[in-house]
Amino acid sequence: MGVACGALSGNGVLRRRNDQLDIRTESLSDCCGGWYMVSNYSSEMLAQLPSAEPLTGARMQFLADERIRVVKSVRQRSLNMVEVGSDQNYLAIHLALLFGLHKHFEQVASPVPGLLVIDQISRPYYPKDEKAEDERDLSEMKDDDDWRSMTQIVDFIFAETARAAGLQALLIEHAYMAIDARYVDATVERWTKENGRKLIPDDWPERTE
Repeated sequence: MGVACGALSGNGVLRRRNDQLDIRTESLSDCCGGWYMVSNYSSEMLAQLPSAEPLTGARMQFLADERIRVVKSVRQRSLNMVEVGSDQNYLAIHLALLFGLHKHFEQVASPVPGLLVIDQISRPYYPKDEKAEDERDLSEMKDDDDWRSMTQIVDFIFAETARAAGLQALLIEHAYMAIDARYVDATVERWTKENGRKLIPDDWPERTE
């Protein structure tokens, strides 16, 4: 999607825009509706992502004070973020919440831009070693469960961006899924040691004071 930027002229215009934004923002949280819907969307999405105990079968609560809780299905015990376990669980929570928020923004016609920038979803699955700074093919994963988890996450991202109106996901990732035609087609740039290209080129001018 495109984002149009423009300068505001005059305090009256700026005040009206701010008033409109305040009204729109308040409508997201009226009578706990916004928080409730984000919690529902995020819980539904959490079930579609790979996770392990204590997250299996859990529900997410996005509270009005912007705290996040995870409620276990057994005994309805509430977990704080420090109790959710593995890096994979943290990743699942973050993805579910981000996409859940944007689904709600879409439903209420929020002015929030439909763009998600996601960095390294493969981090929980690749061991830290000397190749960590270079591109790695998904086939290098030694554990089949890790391979399936990565595939499940990529499937989720493709499905959600296809479902949503005007949502774009920008994924910055070490892993390369050469066997997935969607992934290959969606890749717009590859920065590898072999081709010498970098996210931040060496010849970029340095900032001068």
